[in-house]
Amino acid sequence: MRDVLAHRGPDESGEFVDDFVGLGHRRLSIVDLLTGQQPLHSVDDSVVVVFNGEIYNHPTLRKDLERRGFHYRTNSDTETIVNAYLAFGTDSAKHLDGMFAFVLYDRAKKLVFGARDRLGKKPLFYSLSRESGETSFVFGSEIRSLLQHPAVRREAVVSESAVQQYLLRDYLPGSRTMFGNIAKLEAGHAFTIDLREPSMEPKAWRYWDNPITKAPLLSLSEDEAADEAGRLLERAVKRRLMSDVPLGVFLSGGVDSSVITALLTRSMRPADVRTFAIGFREKSFDESEFAAAVSRHLGTTHQSRIFSAADCVVELQRVTEHLDEPIADPSILPTSMLCRFARESVTVALGGDGGDELFAGYDPFLALAPARFYHATVPGLLHRAAVRVAQLLPASAQNMSLAFRVQRFLRGAGVPADLRLSTWMSPFAPADLARLLPNVPASAAAFQSEAELYGTVRNGAGDDVQAALAYFQRFYLTDDILVKVDRASMMHGLEVRAPFLDTALVEFVNRLPSHLKLRSRMRKYLLKRIAHRMAPLPASILQRAKKGFGIPVAQWIRKELRTDFHDALTNGWPHSLEMIDRREVERLLAAHVAGRENNYKELWALFILVAWARRWAS
Repeated sequence: MRDVLAHRGPDESGEFVDDFVGLGHRRLSIVDLLTGQQPLHSVDDSVVVVFNGEIYNHPTLRKDLERRGFHYRTNSDTETIVNAYLAFGTDSAKHLDGMFAFVLYDRAKKLVFGARDRLGKKPLFYSLSRESGETSFVFGSEIRSLLQHPAVRREAVVSESAVQQYLLRDYLPGSRTMFGNIAKLEAGHAFTIDLREPSMEPKAWRYWDNPITKAPLLSLSEDEAADEAGRLLERAVKRRLMSDVPLGVFLSGGVDSSVITALLTRSMRPADVRTFAIGFREKSFDESEFAAAVSRHLGTTHQSRIFSAADCVVELQRVTEHLDEPIADPSILPTSMLCRFARESVTVALGGDGGDELFAGYDPFLALAPARFYHATVPGLLHRAAVRVAQLLPASAQNMSLAFRVQRFLRGAGVPADLRLSTWMSPFAPADLARLLPNVPASAAAFQSEAELYGTVRNGAGDDVQAALAYFQRFYLTDDILVKVDRASMMHGLEVRAPFLDTALVEFVNRLPSHLKLRSRMRKYLLKRIAHRMAPLPASILQRAKKGFGIPVAQWIRKELRTDFHDALTNGWPHSLEMIDRREVERLLAAHVAGRENNYKELWALFILVAWARRWAS
């Protein structure tokens, strides 16, 4: 028996596969969690850890641990994870504040312990397999790395249930992946494996639960709430400045990134703050002029680059080759291009991710009250007529066009409140999916987890806005936005930090009543108060309508990407996706190209799924 096996070998992406520890015929393996770095050992060599991310409270936690008698050999926050485990055991994840995924091995107890950060900024995938009398537990930060390990077979690659869940959401929620033998640890969860047990089954539990699901709410005045939230946000920005490499900021010209940039200029000389923005030649999608206006106002050193449709076609090829799990968020393309652009100058960047989910920034927040009224007063027959009339509106390729908004509103307004957000956000409604997957039984519990979360918030004295915030934070943020940013940034070797997702800030803002976040149909009311009080910004920035980080997909499918989509969706259909009715796919594509319908969300989800299946599901 050897505690540490020596096997190392490069995988196809140039990173490494490491066997971590073996115990008889039970084996634990590290795959690329550190992208080539060595595991770190405790001072007495009793604990060894691998870690991906940053621990932002490392300096203060280290001081506390040293007062308790724990010693350090390095200045690394990785060693703080080891000592926190030695001090607090499997409760140690509760003491860590940052973006992280780690797994450690306690030699004396023969215990494996791992955890993922509260909101899921860093991923952790794993696979448990038993073959030829050997049990292997393999884990890593990317599915593509796990697939290089001999113990991980590409089995049960595409299940009907996984395809159904993906097409209903644009992503796979919770612990699921497309691979039947690979799972992911959920955000805010920890796990243990006792190597002395024959099964080696991981035992997972939630170590952090979002306070938005609980009552009571804080009773504070508007000024008190703005002061405290502003103080916590400014502290979050400062904590994310620790870096021995060049650092910049993503600046879109929206409220979130503008506030982050403004607060950063309070800690640094404005000219030393490096801001990055990209834009597009299609004006309805271009925000670069607003980013430039914020930069001029704050005095930052600003860099901007305008991209064309041809640039995005090239980027699409890069992204689809890299994605080892399908995610149908088109904004991964501009995110990737922004990361690549920023990486030319910096290694770390601050971003505004989480602002919409924390302060009620999305369009659906404005639709909640009208939809509740509509659902309660409009009979089913009249609703079905309204849907038919809305389908006659001329299709438009503009960003968030009137026809798209009306059709989406009616889709969600026709279902119960606990399913509304999921229906609004999904590429396919359950009824539409029946035509696409005619031989796949409809899942009665398609949105069960979302409905249960909605009920938990409402039963805890929360309102529709609180329930929507919980939905966006638990599902859309964790399984879409943060996955998109992590994959896009890691493609280019850039680390992106999100001050809005600081634990103390999230826990405070989520205990505030919803009228401080959404008031008189003004989204992000509290954040705009913070901006006004702490980081004065131009009124044109605080008052302008939200655009989102989008690209003109609907238009490009009809023009620049027409050949790519036609080839992907009509030729060489992957055998693993035979449960999908290709005639319905071809109908969706033909209707969109002809301009009769705007099916860009549906077509994009299918295109990404097909590209993924061709690359990974062979």
